[in-house]
Amino acid sequence: MEDSQVNLFVHRENQLWAQKKRQLPVTLVTGFLGAGKTTLLNNVLSNKHNLRIAAAVNDFAERNIDAQIIKKNRDHGDVVELTNGCLCCSISSELKTAVWNLLQQADIGKIDYLMIETSGVTDPLATIATLEQEYGKMYRIRLDAVITVVDTDALVAGMDSGCEGESKLRSAAADSQLQCADVVLLNKKDLVSEQQLSRAQDFISKLVPGAQVYSCKKCAVPLHYLMEVQEATSSRQVVSHEVVEAAYTISQIGGSMNQERQRRLKEKGIAASFTHIEQDEFSSFVFESQRPFRLGDFEAFLGKKFPRGVTRIKGTVWFQENRSCLYSFHMSGRQRYELTPCASAGESLVGAFSIQLVVIGRSIEPSEIQTTLENAVVPQPYSGEPYLSPVPVEAVIESARSLVEADSRFDLVACETLYIDFRLTGCIEYGITVQEAESVHGINMGKMNLDLATRVNGSRLPVCVIPVLLPTGLQVCRYAAHVDAPFDTLWNVVTEIAGKLIVDYYRAVAYCKCGM
Repeated sequence: MEDSQVNLFVHRENQLWAQKKRQLPVTLVTGFLGAGKTTLLNNVLSNKHNLRIAAAVNDFAERNIDAQIIKKNRDHGDVVELTNGCLCCSISSELKTAVWNLLQQADIGKIDYLMIETSGVTDPLATIATLEQEYGKMYRIRLDAVITVVDTDALVAGMDSGCEGESKLRSAAADSQLQCADVVLLNKKDLVSEQQLSRAQDFISKLVPGAQVYSCKKCAVPLHYLMEVQEATSSRQVVSHEVVEAAYTISQIGGSMNQERQRRLKEKGIAASFTHIEQDEFSSFVFESQRPFRLGDFEAFLGKKFPRGVTRIKGTVWFQENRSCLYSFHMSGRQRYELTPCASAGESLVGAFSIQLVVIGRSIEPSEIQTTLENAVVPQPYSGEPYLSPVPVEAVIESARSLVEADSRFDLVACETLYIDFRLTGCIEYGITVQEAESVHGINMGKMNLDLATRVNGSRLPVCVIPVLLPTGLQVCRYAAHVDAPFDTLWNVVTEIAGKLIVDYYRAVAYCKCGM
């Protein structure tokens, strides 16, 4: 009788406490290096609609580049930075403190949902165990889903190589990330064929039974794939052409997305482990410089001088050949590059023009990478004037000029001592001028050339161009001469991609010259 009364009092107390202290729903985002986790968080924070979503970001490096990327152009209060280490091990207490602080904000209605991004080499098992604790600071957390982002292109490469088991995933941590998944996002589907994508889906479905598997490009997926939310329904039937922002409601209970994961881990006897990072032997290195790269030497670094064991590079770079622009740089997957211009220093990740690169890999040699990159920046003191390479490049420039001028689909915009500028127009194939293409047919030459640079840099070959917006308003591709980055190799890639872009951008022109 006495025990029953105590239980009644406890039950009543819990009910009253629950009214005051609600649980904060959480989605954990994991995935191997370069799979697209930060892109996913950026998408969510850009398309959260009526939801108030906070993000906690961990990075396996001295500099938390991922957190800086997400903070860019956002309210910094939305992003909690968890630094330098494996989320499951070294900063467990920091995670608890960060979540507890967010819970205090949630009490006054500032936060509806929390998304936590782990580093690419994190085994998420212990993090999941921490988030599912029913005592201490974590008792008010409700872990709704574990999302694992997969680089489909890299996975397909592992499958095609004939590797078995974990070797297809490139890491023991990557295997654990998949075993813990409630939802698997096969990202970068645009880099593989339909047949390859189907094979990847079958592989993941067998490896992670019960998990929801979705394919996507740049991690663009609906919110209800990632969290326990539903789009609010309205009884009003209104016909309108206006775009109305979606409204979402959050499940009051949760648990519908993670039941299969809990069953799967229990059946396989998988428990929290802290050993994967040491087994994988990943380490990181940060290179910083207030002086710009010489573009040709940077291209050589990405090609013949690319360091052994490097899996991921990310950060900011700038070049003496375009001192007015800062670029964000990413290397991931099968050595694909992304070089995205920032409009001004105020939009940079660091607040000023500088090089800040995080290099991650297995058994890397920091001193070797430091020396190679240091040799690629202009020497001190840097006056802002172009630094001429001691290696003659006149023959390389002349060869590049000849190749561009010989292809009527391109315009040679500039031919300087160190570099050339060219742009794709494609007008000659349709018998129209550039002005007609832009004004009559609505073809965006600037976007077409940005697409050209993006696809060339992502081609998986050791070639690179930088997209440059000239003061005249022309968008061009810039190549800097270097003996270890020959233009003919680059040009073969450029011309192949150009043919596909012309077909896409001039699709309407073939039917009617009026553009209708």
